[in-house]
Amino acid sequence: MSVEAVPGTPAEAPPAERPPGMGGSDRSVYTAIRSAEWLGMRLPRRAGLALANLYFHLYYARATGQRAVVAGNFARVLGHPPDSPLVRSATRECFRLYARYWYETFALRTMPGDEVNRRFSLDGLEHIDRATAAGRGIVLALPHMGNWDAAGQWLCLNGYRMTAVAEELKPRSVFELFLRHRRALGMGIVPLSAGAKVAETLIRLLSENHLITLVADRDLTGRGVEVEMFGAPRRLPAGPALLALATGAPLCVCAVFTTDEGWHTVIDPPVHIERTGVMRQDVIALTNVIAAGFERFIAAAPADWHMFQPAWEEPSDGTSAMNGPEA
Repeated sequence: MSVEAVPGTPAEAPPAERPPGMGGSDRSVYTAIRSAEWLGMRLPRRAGLALANLYFHLYYARATGQRAVVAGNFARVLGHPPDSPLVRSATRECFRLYARYWYETFALRTMPGDEVNRRFSLDGLEHIDRATAAGRGIVLALPHMGNWDAAGQWLCLNGYRMTAVAEELKPRSVFELFLRHRRALGMGIVPLSAGAKVAETLIRLLSENHLITLVADRDLTGRGVEVEMFGAPRRLPAGPALLALATGAPLCVCAVFTTDEGWHTVIDPPVHIERTGVMRQDVIALTNVIAAGFERFIAAAPADWHMFQPAWEEPSDGTSAMNGPEA
């Protein structure tokens, strides 16, 4: 299989992004995230969740701009105005769950394996098992929901070879911290560096029967596939569809949900399209199927969608994308 069949960025990585409200110099950002890592790995769960909840309250109270962005996204998802009680409630819960994510992602490093297995549940594992039994690997496309690190660690703990792509962010020290962190959880990580080498590596890993997980609900390049989600156009990266179509590996849409005790993942059956033989058309068709899966998962638990950037552009006619889809 020629690597040219899978050009460009495969998809966005599980993000090594800054927590909401964590700004300042590169050194202060690194120090803050390193502190979160230290605390997460050492605090008992009750104390860690209490600290995360305190951070949520302190940040949420002053994050007016960030709240407006999240409320705008949820207005589209829920079909209600941004200042409606429903959207305000979802926005507040989203911030709370994201603060919990930042504690739990580092707590996973020192959490015993039997506790991870107890707190984690999964529907659709048979789709992974069927794909690996066939020896072709599998592509898993997911949105920024729940705790993707927990899902990755569970897979690795239970004998699955999982690889993700890591976006190279600045400062370099933060990127390296997250690279060490996710590798310590057992995940294979491919740094997103020089173009074709990433695709070449992923193709090779699929041929070696790996699981390739791609967080793919945000297009960073501006060159993604236009899809419709919640009644409005937006772009998703073409990488998951390109990778699956070029290699013949099955592609499943999945999502991670936060539960009271931990996390629950749902893996849909492999998606299928009738191929035209024209790669561009097939990529567009498959990416639209992925978008429909993302839309369904997000609608099921909007507050679990960690989307802290505008998910839709403002319409050219000047109307607000925050008004939600028409009834």
